[in-house]
Amino acid sequence: MENQNKRFYLKVKGQEVEVSEAVYRAYIQPIRAERRRKQRAFRCKVKGKKGNLVRCQKDCRECPYALAGHNALGNNLSLDRMNDEGVDMEDRRLDVEQNYIAEEDKKELYAAIAQLTPRQKELVQLIYFEGKTQEQVAEILGVAQATISVTLERAIANLKKIIRK
Repeated sequence: MENQNKRFYLKVKGQEVEVSEAVYRAYIQPIRAERRRKQRAFRCKVKGKKGNLVRCQKDCRECPYALAGHNALGNNLSLDRMNDEGVDMEDRRLDVEQNYIAEEDKKELYAAIAQLTPRQKELVQLIYFEGKTQEQVAEILGVAQATISVTLERAIANLKKIIRK
């Protein structure tokens, strides 16, 4: 309930863009996991009071264990270890950004289609959204296929012009 008033932002193309909580969490999860992994990896594993290995909590520059020349047993980095720690090797940050950009492009395209003539809108709908061929559309509308081709070319040219503005 407390997250209802929270706003979540990501940087896309250098601008902060408001996104949903789910998108934000999908983007930030691998970043946080990597940060936690780095924090854990640079802590030595030393013998604790009971003889078991524990992560050292001292500053490594002052740690007698590290100063004695011992390697930090905990900072071996491997893909298996990262997977065991729950780090997803797939870089989903790019996917989130690309998906956002694709959604913005779709919105822009739909807005441009709305500015076409009714006949051009109908052609775009039948050919690109319903997957009909120009021949099928010509038969449905009772016109020559060449007419469909010319009208479609004009519609595409108009869309390009509208989107470039």
